[in-house]
Amino acid sequence: MARQRLFKSILAVTTTGLGVYAYDSNTEAQLVTRNVRTFYNGIGLAVDYKLNFKPGDLSSMEAVHERVANRIYDVCERNGGLYIKIGQVIGTQAAVLPAQYQKRARKLFDAAPAVPYSVVERVFQEDFGVSPHEIFKEFDPKPVASASIAQVHKAKLHDGTVVAVKVQKPAIRKQMDSDLLAFRMLLHLYERLFDLPMVFVSDYVEKHIRMEADFEREAHNSMIAWKNLQKEKTLNGLVYIPKVFSEIGSKRVMVAEWVDGVQLTALDKLKAMGASPAQAMQVTVEAFASQIFKSGFLHGDPHPGNVLVRKHPHKKNQFQVVLIDHGLYIEESEKFREEYCRLWEAMFLLDTKTLNEICQKWGINDSNMFASVTLQKPYMPSKAPHLAQGNVSFHDAYEMQMSMKTRIRNFLVNQALFPRELIFVSRNMNIVRANNKAMGSPVNRINIMARWAVYGLESKNKEKRGIRDYLKHSWRLVLFETTLFAMTVSFYIVKLTEKANQIIWGKASQGFEAVLDARMKEQLQQQFGIVLDESVFDA
Repeated sequence: MARQRLFKSILAVTTTGLGVYAYDSNTEAQLVTRNVRTFYNGIGLAVDYKLNFKPGDLSSMEAVHERVANRIYDVCERNGGLYIKIGQVIGTQAAVLPAQYQKRARKLFDAAPAVPYSVVERVFQEDFGVSPHEIFKEFDPKPVASASIAQVHKAKLHDGTVVAVKVQKPAIRKQMDSDLLAFRMLLHLYERLFDLPMVFVSDYVEKHIRMEADFEREAHNSMIAWKNLQKEKTLNGLVYIPKVFSEIGSKRVMVAEWVDGVQLTALDKLKAMGASPAQAMQVTVEAFASQIFKSGFLHGDPHPGNVLVRKHPHKKNQFQVVLIDHGLYIEESEKFREEYCRLWEAMFLLDTKTLNEICQKWGINDSNMFASVTLQKPYMPSKAPHLAQGNVSFHDAYEMQMSMKTRIRNFLVNQALFPRELIFVSRNMNIVRANNKAMGSPVNRINIMARWAVYGLESKNKEKRGIRDYLKHSWRLVLFETTLFAMTVSFYIVKLTEKANQIIWGKASQGFEAVLDARMKEQLQQQFGIVLDESVFDA
């Protein structure tokens, strides 16, 4: 009897579980399915590390890292939605995670599947009480693009204006709480497994992911960003942000002016259009540098699909850079913005006193390491970085990564002081750097940003200076310009050397950013103990 009752109980639980699973698998949000998948794989990777991770046994360690990285990113890809964003956030920690994580993280930027038009109609009925064809003169049911949380349709207003209609996938709202809970759990797990500070960023990142899913906020972001750019006379007419039609929007639907353009890094299309890749990249770097150092209102996702180039609608033979997708923005505090400007100025003046003071205010103990990460090039104020590439054995790499845990803990001595803005400022800078590299490094990105850092200080401090401050500032400016000139010379020496190698030896050109990547990789290996995959710097 006892066995029969046990058998019936197991059968009932199994049948109920299968029924719930079958039902949930056919729902839009698939909350049970996605959470079970996450929970199952979470236990699996924890057990894998516990049983099979053997410090000193290099082959088994590498295999465990490979299996766990594949398991985590497979979950992100299969669950989709916010898991794609979560996986990308984990990927931004690639510099201090094993190379296997670096390789898999790059696969999360592929296009996401679109939802059927019937689902789009349902969103319009729920938000506006009408179908898309009752709001628009024309509405293409086939999306032109699909991303992790939304897809875009081309439409036409009744006055003939062509617009882009961004429609949120309805499952996102239902999945958000459980997905972000999984994100927190994943950060806790990573912090425990790798003994690295990661959980402290969760509140800030979660807040901005939630904001990104609010299209009314995105519309507001785009209008604020456009007003800020219009204040910059040097960018007037060179940068454009499409108009938003807020009167026909909601938290899940945004309507904006349609813009025909080509992606920033599509070199063949740029040249066919008659646009200069160098000029397009120059304007792009200037636009984002103005946001970082002057307005303090920054686009958090400037990948090539969000930066377009088009022919200027009013000026013949001129072109405009068009910035789209303004969902992920951060607003820097004035204190952070000014300190970040001062930090960049200090790095170029080799002012270690100021550099150390700012780093200490931010809870950072290793100013040289932080400067290297900020510039995305080796920073050694006492010694110029060497171009030679060092060879590091796998055993040495393991030893250095083990000692890196202590260094990272010492690097960030006070997590409470660390400016959360740096999370997305660093993301913006790394993507812009990768865009420049993909185009063959047509511009000296670091010099451009350094100059905007000084502009950011000038805009606030110009009125306050007396004669003594003016003379001091003038002298610092001379030193600053001298450093920029030296870097400009280095930039063109690299370009001329690569051109000569291309002509004489037939070697492919790498570009200035690739040279900086090589230097950075070498320093991270030799000085900081971080071992990187070859293309970790690519977006």
